[in-house]
Amino acid sequence: MANSVSLAYVNSLTTPAKPSNLPRVLLPKPAPVFFRNPSHLQSTVHPLKATKADSDQPKKINSILCPECDGNGAKQCSQCEGTGVNSVDHFNGQFKAGALCWLCRGKREILCGNCNGAGFMGGFMNTFDE
Repeated sequence: MANSVSLAYVNSLTTPAKPSNLPRVLLPKPAPVFFRNPSHLQSTVHPLKATKADSDQPKKINSILCPECDGNGAKQCSQCEGTGVNSVDHFNGQFKAGALCWLCRGKREILCGNCNGAGFMGGFMNTFDE
């Protein structure tokens, strides 16, 4: 095998550069110091006058929650009545068989038709205008 000779200079004998020898760009910059102007620290007081509202005025309560689903967005299935299974009586009530509800597909709840599942009036794709 042939020996290879490297002609690179060895710089391990020199001492590392001290901060005084580094260029100005590499030195850390001191943090800026901000002084507060005492004239900006003065608080201002604005006088306000509060009056009591008339309690004789009729109040119209506008609840945006859907009254059918109580803001849930879903209501009990009307086909299976919340059981998830449509049961059918056989042999004069001696045998009861059931299958998965076709309306709710066993989830026991259906989308509210009043609010379209939004839970509040005037929600997603609703025609409620007042």
